[in-house]
Amino acid sequence: MTEKKLKKILNQVPADYYERGVKNNFFQKYWHARKWHHLKEILFGVRGKSLLDIGCADGTTTRQIKKILPSTEVTGIDLYKKAIDHAKGKAGKIRFIHGDVHTLPFNSNSFEIVTAVETLEHLDNPNKALAEIYRVLKPNGSLIIGQDTDSLLFRAVWFIWIKWKGAVWKNSHISCMKPKNLIQVLKKQEFIIEKSKLVNLGMEIFIRARKS
Repeated sequence: MTEKKLKKILNQVPADYYERGVKNNFFQKYWHARKWHHLKEILFGVRGKSLLDIGCADGTTTRQIKKILPSTEVTGIDLYKKAIDHAKGKAGKIRFIHGDVHTLPFNSNSFEIVTAVETLEHLDNPNKALAEIYRVLKPNGSLIIGQDTDSLLFRAVWFIWIKWKGAVWKNSHISCMKPKNLIQVLKKQEFIIEKSKLVNLGMEIFIRARKS
């Protein structure tokens, strides 16, 4: 998928899609509440003064990360400018930047923590994105990934979702790796896997890795 096609998909998504969804849709509220619970669990013990949240969209999950790590300086980045502009309106102590994960606008060794929650599956080139994440992470820095597993159950739920409330995300899952493949890719990028956990009936995986 070209960047032009991805931007076309993004432009049909409301800028406050997640913020609105967790307030008004029971299923989104439940899914995200569980996601944030597992995110908090896998972040337990992780410490750092700087964190980059990849694919932050309207900042809904980024703000939850800030609650989990209140003393950490948090930056969110996303390709969808309308969502970033919306996030900036409610930024608080979070910095939001419009940019592409494939070419991150940061110096090498800039962040102690990087999070990518339900992001890699939407990327045209997750290998390049992970190489960029590795570059901007400081030595021994932590990478936290949350990703849909593309399991049979997830595919069934996703099929129903995009036929219903999630129609704006049709054709957006372009790089959803199986958990074992994702772990192999991380190892090839020289990340050290510290923890991995299947959650939500095996529909999502959370991984904590460390830059070697």
